Amino acid sequence: MVTWKKTAAGLGLSFGLVVIMISLYAAVAASILHFTDITEFSLQKWHGMAGAAAVCIGSIIGSAASGQKGIYIGLLTALGVIGGALLLKESTFEWSHLIHYGLLLACGMAGGIAGVNVFGRSKDS
Repeated sequence: MVTWKKTAAGLGLSFGLVVIMISLYAAVAASILHFTDITEFSLQKWHGMAGAAAVCIGSIIGSAASGQKGIYIGLLTALGVIGGALLLKESTFEWSHLIHYGLLLACGMAGGIAGVNVFGRSKDS
């Protein structure tokens, strides 16, 4: 398969997995908030960790599937999640969110590197 097609397939797979994982987390968190006495404030610390874990896992699987360019797949996955969050968020941008965005970028790139080097050795290179 052509190099850019493999990279695009890995990127699409990683985006799809991130969306599925974040949607599942949102459903579980909403159920916990609805059926228990836990407040939204007490779950707030888990939101960032769940997003970072989803980006990392999605980048690992997407870059392992493509077998190449893991850092690009991880970086673009994280940037896509950040862009989606900025577009869909009801509140305005705050500088304190840069730590969260940096965590997403670092997790995406680390996941992409791990996916290629540990799980996704390309057979034709």
